[in-house]
Amino acid sequence: MNFDPSQKGQGSMHPNDKRNLIIFVLSSLLLWLAFEHFVIGPRVAAVKAQQVATEKNTPQSRVEADQISKVIPRAEKIAQTQRITLSSKELVGTIPVTGSRIDDIALKNYFTELKGTENVVLMSPAETEKPHYAETGWLSDSTDIKMPNKESVWSIQGNTTLTPSSPVTMTWSNGAGLTFEKTYKIDDHFMLSITQKVTNTSAREINLYPYSSLTRKGLPENHGKGIGYEGPMGYIGDELEEIKYGTLEEDGIKKFTSLTGWIGFGEKYWLSALLPPQMEQTTFTFQATPNLKDPQQNIYQVDIRGEKKTVAPGQSVTDNLNLFVGAKQIKLLDEYEEKLGIKHFDLAVDFGLLYFLTKPLYFLLILFNSWVGNFGIAIILLTFVVRGAVYPLASKSYRSFAGLRKVAPKMAEIKERYGNDKPRLHQELVKLYETEKVNPMAGCFPLLLQMPIFFAIYKVMSIAVEMRHAPFFGWIHDLSAHDPLTIFNLFGLLPFTPPSFLMIGPWSILMLVLMLIQKQLNPPPQEQIQKDMMNFMPWIMTYVLSSFASGLVIYWAVSNLLSVLQQAYIMRSMGVPIYLFSPDEAKEHAEKHQIEAKKIVEKIREEKSDKNDQV
Repeated sequence: MNFDPSQKGQGSMHPNDKRNLIIFVLSSLLLWLAFEHFVIGPRVAAVKAQQVATEKNTPQSRVEADQISKVIPRAEKIAQTQRITLSSKELVGTIPVTGSRIDDIALKNYFTELKGTENVVLMSPAETEKPHYAETGWLSDSTDIKMPNKESVWSIQGNTTLTPSSPVTMTWSNGAGLTFEKTYKIDDHFMLSITQKVTNTSAREINLYPYSSLTRKGLPENHGKGIGYEGPMGYIGDELEEIKYGTLEEDGIKKFTSLTGWIGFGEKYWLSALLPPQMEQTTFTFQATPNLKDPQQNIYQVDIRGEKKTVAPGQSVTDNLNLFVGAKQIKLLDEYEEKLGIKHFDLAVDFGLLYFLTKPLYFLLILFNSWVGNFGIAIILLTFVVRGAVYPLASKSYRSFAGLRKVAPKMAEIKERYGNDKPRLHQELVKLYETEKVNPMAGCFPLLLQMPIFFAIYKVMSIAVEMRHAPFFGWIHDLSAHDPLTIFNLFGLLPFTPPSFLMIGPWSILMLVLMLIQKQLNPPPQEQIQKDMMNFMPWIMTYVLSSFASGLVIYWAVSNLLSVLQQAYIMRSMGVPIYLFSPDEAKEHAEKHQIEAKKIVEKIREEKSDKNDQV
């Protein structure tokens, strides 16, 4: 918006309106951050069991019956059956020969706790505390054909250990002319490949459909504590489908048919996904099976069914499937996307609406870390890059603020003189802006244009799995967690631990100090209510942000430092005095400008009086 001094009293922005706009923007930012952190939490909708039973006429899932089964310790359950072992640079686990489900996978390089020894478990057998497993097989359109199921015992052919250099093959025969074969392969990271083969030695032609599924009972641990989407998801055709657990409980089942796509379950940092062959007609299904006795044991499933394959006597058919189970490392997801021809596998990471900003910033953060080997330093380097990119916009804002600060005493004088005459007050302020060549709106729009970048940075800090358990220097051992120190026990000197809502650490204190300095550099509010809001805003933002990841607090602190330096430089270059810690000096400066403003007013009055005398 351009300021036209000629439009006196029409279309001009009152200084209070400008101040209200800034307060609105800051308040919106604060409320948005608070909502993302405190409101978004675990959501398990209450199951309307009778309504589901009477109103939903949908196909039944292939999952377990809805009864509350006893929980068996995971290690005990795994030890109950013979298994092959799997191992790569990133994964460790087993596959049972009974049922051949993929139900035991843990991450070698990720642990449940900082400096812990317990690996993050992504897949666990049925009847354990948090069952989550993958199943592959075939469906038949004939009810008289015996097919393998969860009770079928497969035979191992050759290798009993699955590694990137040694695939494993298992076979099972139905005793009526059909032999089923599964060959498992694994790469160095998080991808398993399953090739299924069926050989027909009977005298009849058989129609089969390849299928695979991912099943989990109950919600994942820590579900809903992140800011990104977590739950059933997939990119099917040309659309990203994100169907929340609660929505799926209400709807029961959702089906999609497409030639391309993938489907799975996403968590904050982890992903399990089925990647079928592309350019084949595939049915993708999301479904939930409510548990009538305990909604916490609701069963959720995503599955795919491929095209019909006809197996003539003496012939064989094969089907290939890729299964991703691992961390959502965006570089790796992009590599799989290109290698397998999968569309938008990167969208397993929730970059949000600001995808075009968030993803490049994500890559910059990873790049800087690869250079310096420390995510804390990488965050600081990213801060410099972002501040450099918005430097022209910030400079325009700060020059406007400096100009307003310079004329603030004169504005106060005019307000004191014409405070009861609003039209005259507005008119005199417009004259002042014209004389001093300042525009109250000049500093607002550049700040608004910077806000999407700040939101994108916040998103990056919240979703980057690479930052999980990443240390900085000193007392910061995990940049994805809040600062472990707090001022309320003198940063650990006092022998007690305050509650989590009082964890306000050194980086938060530094951020507060810099925000207070920046507030002093900005033009003072003209209304008392605005002044009170601006006085409390840094304290409120510090309290809210202190509970966020320490990496984000470091970013805000460094960004505020650069803003203060830039604003101070601009004020000095414009001849605007900088006073931060001396109220007497500030008062003296204000009184000086008030005297000057009075002289200007008296001079204008004398000129008007002389003109009247001449008339």
